Amino acid sequence: MYERLGAALRRGGITRASQGSRTYVWPLGERAPGDARRAVRAVLAGWGVAEGDIDSAELLTSEVVTNAVRHGRVSGVVKVRVRVMDGRLRVDVTDPEPGMPRVVAASDTDEGYRGMAIVAACADAWGWHPAAGGKTVWWTQVLEATGDGRATKRRR
Repeated sequence: MYERLGAALRRGGITRASQGSRTYVWPLGERAPGDARRAVRAVLAGWGVAEGDIDSAELLTSEVVTNAVRHGRVSGVVKVRVRVMDGRLRVDVTDPEPGMPRVVAASDTDEGYRGMAIVAACADAWGWHPAAGGKTVWWTQVLEATGDGRATKRRR
Protein backbone atom coordinates (compact mmCIF):
# COMPACT_ATOMS: atom_id res chain seq x y z
CA MET A 1 0.00 0.00 0.00
CA TYR A 2 2.70 2.50 0.96
CA GLU A 3 4.60 1.82 -2.24
CA ARG A 4 1.50 2.63 -4.31
CA LEU A 5 0.82 5.77 -2.29
CA GLY A 6 4.43 6.91 -2.63
CA ALA A 7 4.34 6.35 -6.39
CA ALA A 8 1.08 8.27 -6.67
CA LEU A 9 2.51 11.18 -4.71
CA ARG A 10 5.60 11.26 -6.91
CA ARG A 11 3.49 11.46 -10.07
CA GLY A 12 1.27 14.14 -8.53
CA GLY A 13 -1.79 11.98 -7.84
CA ILE A 14 -2.89 13.66 -4.63
CA THR A 15 -3.18 17.41 -4.95
CA ARG A 16 -2.94 20.07 -2.29
CA ALA A 17 -6.62 20.80 -2.87
CA SER A 18 -7.50 17.27 -1.77
CA GLN A 19 -5.97 17.78 1.67
CA GLY A 20 -7.57 19.74 4.48
CA SER A 21 -9.54 19.80 7.69
CA ARG A 22 -12.99 21.12 8.57
CA THR A 23 -14.98 20.99 11.81
CA TYR A 24 -18.76 21.37 12.07
CA VAL A 25 -20.98 21.63 15.17
CA TRP A 26 -24.75 21.06 15.29
CA PRO A 27 -27.33 20.81 18.06
CA LEU A 28 -27.87 17.18 19.04
CA GLY A 29 -31.20 16.58 17.35
CA GLU A 30 -33.00 14.96 14.44
CA ARG A 31 -31.55 17.39 11.87
CA ALA A 32 -27.92 16.63 12.74
CA PRO A 33 -27.49 13.47 10.59
CA GLY A 34 -28.77 15.18 7.44
CA ASP A 35 -26.74 18.31 8.13
CA ALA A 36 -23.63 16.16 8.63
CA ARG A 37 -24.23 14.23 5.39
CA ARG A 38 -24.58 17.45 3.38
CA ALA A 39 -21.52 19.06 4.99
CA VAL A 40 -19.30 16.01 4.44
CA ARG A 41 -20.43 15.69 0.81
CA ALA A 42 -19.81 19.37 0.11
CA VAL A 43 -16.36 19.58 1.71
CA LEU A 44 -15.07 16.36 0.15
CA ALA A 45 -16.36 17.37 -3.29
CA GLY A 46 -14.59 20.70 -2.85
CA TRP A 47 -11.36 18.86 -2.04
CA GLY A 48 -11.64 16.78 -5.21
CA VAL A 49 -12.46 13.45 -3.57
CA ALA A 50 -14.04 10.93 -5.96
CA GLU A 51 -17.80 10.41 -5.89
CA GLY A 52 -17.65 6.80 -4.65
CA ASP A 53 -15.49 7.82 -1.72
CA ILE A 54 -17.85 10.67 -0.93
CA ASP A 55 -20.78 8.24 -0.93
CA SER A 56 -18.97 5.98 1.57
CA ALA A 57 -18.00 8.91 3.77
CA GLU A 58 -21.55 10.23 3.72
CA LEU A 59 -22.96 6.84 4.79
CA LEU A 60 -20.45 6.26 7.60
CA THR A 61 -20.77 9.80 8.93
CA SER A 62 -24.55 9.49 8.90
CA GLU A 63 -24.44 6.22 10.85
CA VAL A 64 -22.17 7.61 13.57
CA VAL A 65 -24.07 10.92 13.89
CA THR A 66 -27.39 9.04 13.96
CA ASN A 67 -26.05 6.92 16.82
CA ALA A 68 -25.03 10.09 18.66
CA VAL A 69 -28.57 11.45 18.28
CA ARG A 70 -30.34 8.17 19.08
CA HIS A 71 -28.22 7.15 22.07
CA GLY A 72 -27.01 10.53 23.27
CA ARG A 73 -28.29 12.86 25.90
CA VAL A 74 -31.33 15.02 25.31
CA SER A 75 -29.31 18.22 24.90
CA GLY A 76 -25.87 19.20 23.73
CA VAL A 77 -24.05 19.29 20.44
CA VAL A 78 -22.46 16.88 18.01
CA LYS A 79 -19.14 17.88 16.49
CA VAL A 80 -17.90 16.41 13.21
CA ARG A 81 -14.30 16.86 12.11
CA VAL A 82 -13.38 15.85 8.55
CA ARG A 83 -9.72 15.51 7.55
CA VAL A 84 -7.93 14.35 4.43
CA MET A 85 -4.20 14.01 4.82
CA ASP A 86 -1.54 11.82 3.28
CA GLY A 87 -4.01 9.71 1.34
CA ARG A 88 -6.32 9.02 4.27
CA LEU A 89 -9.76 10.35 5.16
CA ARG A 90 -10.54 10.53 8.87
CA VAL A 91 -13.85 11.59 10.38
CA ASP A 92 -14.25 12.19 14.14
CA VAL A 93 -17.73 12.52 15.66
CA THR A 94 -17.84 13.87 19.22
CA ASP A 95 -21.02 13.80 21.30
CA PRO A 96 -21.93 14.25 24.98
CA GLU A 97 -22.72 10.57 25.67
CA PRO A 98 -19.74 8.90 27.38
CA GLY A 99 -20.85 5.32 26.69
CA MET A 100 -18.82 3.03 24.48
CA PRO A 101 -20.25 2.38 21.00
CA ARG A 102 -21.04 -1.27 20.38
CA VAL A 103 -21.22 -3.40 17.27
CA VAL A 104 -24.44 -5.38 17.65
CA ALA A 105 -25.51 -8.34 15.55
CA ALA A 106 -28.97 -7.19 14.52
CA SER A 107 -31.61 -9.69 13.50
CA ASP A 108 -33.47 -9.46 10.20
CA THR A 109 -36.46 -7.95 12.00
CA ASP A 110 -34.57 -5.31 14.02
CA GLU A 111 -35.27 -1.78 12.84
CA GLY A 112 -32.00 -0.48 14.19
CA TYR A 113 -28.72 -1.52 15.77
CA ARG A 114 -26.85 -1.72 12.47
CA GLY A 115 -24.95 1.58 12.57
CA MET A 116 -21.68 0.49 14.11
CA ALA A 117 -21.77 -2.84 12.26
CA ILE A 118 -21.92 -0.85 9.00
CA VAL A 119 -19.01 1.31 10.17
CA ALA A 120 -16.99 -1.76 11.20
CA ALA A 121 -17.65 -3.44 7.84
CA CYS A 122 -17.02 -0.44 5.59
CA ALA A 123 -14.32 1.66 7.27
CA ASP A 124 -10.66 0.73 6.95
CA ALA A 125 -10.34 1.33 10.70
CA TRP A 126 -12.53 2.73 13.45
CA GLY A 127 -12.49 3.28 17.17
CA TRP A 128 -13.44 5.61 19.96
CA HIS A 129 -11.96 7.42 22.93
CA PRO A 130 -13.27 9.47 25.85
CA ALA A 131 -13.54 13.19 25.14
CA ALA A 132 -14.27 16.16 27.38
CA GLY A 133 -17.91 15.74 28.38
CA GLY A 134 -18.50 12.63 26.24
CA LYS A 135 -16.72 10.56 23.61
CA THR A 136 -15.32 10.70 20.10
CA VAL A 137 -16.02 7.95 17.58
CA TRP A 138 -13.66 8.00 14.60
CA TRP A 139 -13.26 6.10 11.38
CA THR A 140 -10.79 6.16 8.52
CA GLN A 141 -10.84 5.40 4.85
CA VAL A 142 -7.58 4.89 2.96
CA LEU A 143 -7.56 6.83 -0.29
CA GLU A 144 -5.66 5.85 -3.38
CA ALA A 145 -4.38 8.51 -5.77
CA THR A 146 -5.21 8.43 -9.46
CA GLY A 147 -3.54 10.24 -12.33
CA ASP A 148 -6.16 12.99 -12.46
CA GLY A 149 -5.43 14.16 -8.91
CA ARG A 150 -8.59 12.74 -7.41
CA ALA A 151 -8.69 10.34 -4.49
CA THR A 152 -10.49 7.03 -4.81
CA LYS A 153 -11.12 4.43 -2.14
CA ARG A 154 -8.75 1.50 -2.04
CA ARG A 155 -10.49 -1.62 -3.33
CA ARG A 156 -10.57 -4.59 -0.95
